Amino acid sequence: MELIKSYFIKNHLQKISKTKQDKIIIPNEISSIAIIANTEEELKSCEESLAVNFGESVEISIYYFSKKDEEFGISSKDFNLFGQPKERIKRFLEKKVDFILTPSLNLNPYLLYLLLHSKTGLRVGFWSLENKEFLDLMLDQKENSLKENIQNLLDYLIKIKAAC
Repeated sequence: MELIKSYFIKNHLQKISKTKQDKIIIPNEISSIAIIANTEEELKSCEESLAVNFGESVEISIYYFSKKDEEFGISSKDFNLFGQPKERIKRFLEKKVDFILTPSLNLNPYLLYLLLHSKTGLRVGFWSLENKEFLDLMLDQKENSLKENIQNLLDYLIKIKAAC
């Protein structure tokens, strides 16, 4: 059953990635951010960096790949047999966020679905061959520490935001 869901989602993602040409929007005020990560460790690193840079005033939506976590975990359970999202995913997709941060170099199809269908004008993350067609702002990972790389990415985003 999971194989069928994965097939339909991957097929849908191939179609949408070829046709999607969104305009990049750098927000004036940042009030809501979404984090989409492959692991809980990546997610926690992002949360800590966002708390340092934006404080408590920013609403943060978090999702990562997990079959166990019902609140923040995304897996095949959140999609029907034909790859259509269930209610929890639809609620996220209806929400407008200022930008999405993804620390993962290669998102699984379920998280990639969230990234591509979200209502955001800016998707940021790290450069990889897999990410290059999905992200708007990418930075190469130069440091060994994910936390330092995330901080560098956020610093870069803040400088771009200030220049616009």
